[in-house]
Amino acid sequence: MIQFIFVLSTLISITEPSNVFGLVNSSVKLDIQHPVTKKDDLFWVFNETKNVLKYNKKYNDITPSTFYEGRVEFNKETYSLTLKNLQKTDSGLYKAKASGDVDRVVAEYRLSVLDPVEAPDLTHQLSRDTCNITLTCRGHDLSINSSCYKETCEKKEVTSPENITLSLSVSGSTIICNHSNPASWKTDVLEMRELKRHCADEGSVSPSAGEPVCLLKTALYSISLILMLCNLL
Repeated sequence: MIQFIFVLSTLISITEPSNVFGLVNSSVKLDIQHPVTKKDDLFWVFNETKNVLKYNKKYNDITPSTFYEGRVEFNKETYSLTLKNLQKTDSGLYKAKASGDVDRVVAEYRLSVLDPVEAPDLTHQLSRDTCNITLTCRGHDLSINSSCYKETCEKKEVTSPENITLSLSVSGSTIICNHSNPASWKTDVLEMRELKRHCADEGSVSPSAGEPVCLLKTALYSISLILMLCNLL
């Protein structure tokens, strides 16, 4: 195990680390947030105690720790660190420390490595009044029920304590059920025209429904007229 020695006489720290998110088996790039002088050596550390990488400016030498070897890339021009093949155990606090005339923290990130979300499920159900439609959007352990009347649908959203969000919205003629976390999102959609075809104009009577009524009235009128004539004879 390669050991690094940090001499930090005066350490200037960033107030709050920036939150970043990555998916399992993906990569994430961490950039420098404060200037680094041409004479500074640079160290990336994890959770204050585990060394990630050391860059010796004088000898132009990059030395990753054994644990991160093959999983990190360092840019000598920008001092950025790229972590590859992320695992949930990589979640934590990352700091870049510049060592020179004054030792200081020049980048600080809190990384959260997450699983991708599953695809949600969007279903609909017709009520007795076919213009009223109930929508159900499901994802993870979350569920949203909403209602539509013709082309108007309720927009809803719910977020779990684990920062997983499920939302139902309308964009143009498309109803969208969106399932997301800070690193990924997936959707299920339903076209409005699929709902509109179930909803006939209220109060209208179609020709096919009107014709039998008209024929019945004509027949009854004819029978009445015949009976009247028979009584006169």
